[in-house]
Amino acid sequence: MVHFSYKNGLELLVHRDTKLKNSVLNVLYKVGSAQEQSNQTGLAHFLEHMMFEGSRNFPDFDRSLQGMMAENNAFTGQDYTCYYETFPHKHLQSILKIEMDRMHHLSIKKSAVQIQTNVIVEEFKETSLNPPMADAWDHLLKLCFTNSYQWQVIGKNLKHLTSIDKKALVDFYKNNYTSHNAILSIVSASDEKDIAAEVCRVFKSKIIVETKFTIPQKSIVSGKRIGTKRLKRNNIAVPNFFMAFHIEDYATKGYLLSDMVSDLLTNGESSLLYKALVLNAKLCTEIQSYTTDNIHCNLLVIEGKLAMTSRFEDVYDKIKEVFVAVKSKKLSSARFETLYNKALSYWSFYHYNSAQLAQNMAIFYHAAQVIHLPKFIDDMYHTITKKELETHLCQLLDFDQASLLEYAPGNSEI
Repeated sequence: MVHFSYKNGLELLVHRDTKLKNSVLNVLYKVGSAQEQSNQTGLAHFLEHMMFEGSRNFPDFDRSLQGMMAENNAFTGQDYTCYYETFPHKHLQSILKIEMDRMHHLSIKKSAVQIQTNVIVEEFKETSLNPPMADAWDHLLKLCFTNSYQWQVIGKNLKHLTSIDKKALVDFYKNNYTSHNAILSIVSASDEKDIAAEVCRVFKSKIIVETKFTIPQKSIVSGKRIGTKRLKRNNIAVPNFFMAFHIEDYATKGYLLSDMVSDLLTNGESSLLYKALVLNAKLCTEIQSYTTDNIHCNLLVIEGKLAMTSRFEDVYDKIKEVFVAVKSKKLSSARFETLYNKALSYWSFYHYNSAQLAQNMAIFYHAAQVIHLPKFIDDMYHTITKKELETHLCQLLDFDQASLLEYAPGNSEI
């Protein structure tokens, strides 16, 4: 991978793979829902929708891309927003021109704002209100954080979404969608220097001579909270729970260790919690765990569906029992090797997908100025020892440091 900086503040990462038939361009803007104000949330996600409404020189965004046999999509996170296209190599200049035009000359019309308001309001209802536990993340984030990570990407509530107007979007766009707030990452068979020169021509900015990078110290983001809440819903058949632990920033060794702990707990039938709660005690019918992928303020979440006759107290007692056992005994070498190999295999397989590689190139650079991503991942895991993982899980698996959200059948909120 090669990195280029431009005078206008734009960053470019290029990974060359001569076997590829198509190229991928990803544009990451360093803004997400965590950069919003608490009295007006949902702006970052709303603007993502508006970015497909056309720009000055490309009023019909979709038709322009379809004419080049290009595929595109986007997603908004709490710390960044990504837009990406997959296309034949020969169309690189045209794709760059479209992204440059969207960056500087987006069309934000009142009629389009109203259309997208209706779309996003329906999305909010479907994902955050209607299903029995659609509001789980809304409650869980409030239990875990006091800062701007306490609301979901789509926004806090319907009132915020319906109050977004053209001026709010224009201001948000102008403040955040600029060259110095963007990272381009390109995966292609084309030569890295040729791509860099093309970016230079399209964005009309000179390449700055490269200097050695030093990874900056992580800024400490406050807002950690531990809470418990039980909700009763008459449209669920059995109890469900969500248990969340605070973990480290993305692109750190601590984060990778926490991800390995997640696999230890619930990845596969031999995993500790699955074996204890589902197979043996039959207290749960389902259990899974996963880590969030923000730059800051991440969680390891365990969620489970209880068996019909199970009680929360019995499930929690069994989880505590598993935590005590795994912390008091050392991991077997075979268990450690399995977790280690699963983690490396996951990243290797994940990056076979060019679009995912392009996205992670930008995200890891945003998080820790990582330039050589596959090497960074390999080097990081190769320094992890069994003892280090044992120490980490002893620190992490403290039941008293978990936030708990429970859903029980019934008619009232406790």
